[in-house]
Amino acid sequence: MQKSLLALSILGATNIAVAARGADNCAPEPPATCYPENCNHCYCLGPENYGVNAPVRPVTCNGDWVISAAGFYWNAHQDGMEYAVDSSVQNPNGGGQQFLNTLFELNNLINAEYETPDFKWDFGFKVGLGYNTTCDGWDFGVVWTWYRGKANDHIERETEDNQTLLPLWSAFSSSGIPGSTTPQPTYGILWATDIETHWKLQLNLIDIELGREYWTSKYLSFRPFVGLRIAFIEQNFEIQHKGGSWSATSAAPAFNDEVDLDNDFKGVGLRAGFDTVWNFGCGWGLYGNFAASIIYGRFSLDQDEEIREAASPYNKIKILETEESFHASRAMLDLGLGIQWHSLFCDCQYGFTVQLGWEQHLFFHQNQLWRVNRIGDDILTKFPNDSGENVFFQRRGTLDTQGWTLKVQFEF
Repeated sequence: MQKSLLALSILGATNIAVAARGADNCAPEPPATCYPENCNHCYCLGPENYGVNAPVRPVTCNGDWVISAAGFYWNAHQDGMEYAVDSSVQNPNGGGQQFLNTLFELNNLINAEYETPDFKWDFGFKVGLGYNTTCDGWDFGVVWTWYRGKANDHIERETEDNQTLLPLWSAFSSSGIPGSTTPQPTYGILWATDIETHWKLQLNLIDIELGREYWTSKYLSFRPFVGLRIAFIEQNFEIQHKGGSWSATSAAPAFNDEVDLDNDFKGVGLRAGFDTVWNFGCGWGLYGNFAASIIYGRFSLDQDEEIREAASPYNKIKILETEESFHASRAMLDLGLGIQWHSLFCDCQYGFTVQLGWEQHLFFHQNQLWRVNRIGDDILTKFPNDSGENVFFQRRGTLDTQGWTLKVQFEF
């Protein structure tokens, strides 16, 4: 008898716990009403009509799966990518005293300009998957952003142009006077007649968010969120030098020079921000978004420079090879502003949103490359020249991307 009473008591307590939990398990309570606006545009305020901060999501009055896809056309820039100084001084030509006099003139920068790569526009995409819960309108999801940027440039300066290119990234040490057949020692200054650059960026961002969108007034919604960002930012910068200091001398043949630099960052960190929608009615609205991240990750830097003979047998000589790896935290900002149109259909069972706007993204202090320049060389007819020294300088800079983004979103 006692065992039966005990079993009945446990069963009763279990039923009470289940009932209590069921009353607060975030399931929608029928009927879940959609509240219509003009133009047959409806908003769901959830199982109850909230008096303050009524949730916007889920818009279909039940838990919603959300699929989003965006295509964008962005342009990328980065500080510290100057690769040469273009000075309005006639470049040296020939040998003898005339060459020496002209060479010394390269120390004078006349109407000089820094040359930077020509950053191009290119396409990328975003895809996202999320879920809008009935738990007070909370939502969570993940978005993947993929983009490849590039920049190319090619400049030439001949003697008749009355201009000379002074490289900024080379540790090459010239030997002898271009075109000279007799030893003539002098002080070496690095210059080129042809420089070509190629910069490539590969950007992968994975954002995981937990947020809640709610009404602050009849026409303004606000969605704060927190989450994580996983970032993969890979850069490659190639610089090719020809002519000038790389021309044939009495001590060495003509060379083609190539500097290859890699700047990779991988990390994960905290991300938070807010999205706003300023509704005009009939589904139209203006959106403005902001997010900030602090990412802790690892930089991997690699720099090589080698010269290759311009004629057979095309021998190679490596003159610089460095590697560096370190951990650091980096800040990132994301901003967006544009217009959107949203509507529900099939008796509030499905939601559809289209957005078109401008985005701006800042990745602070991503450029960690080192510039290595050769100074103090005595041109003596020996190769390689070992009388000077290398000067190391880190040119830090911020990476940014910006452009137009078109996004479509489906809720069901």
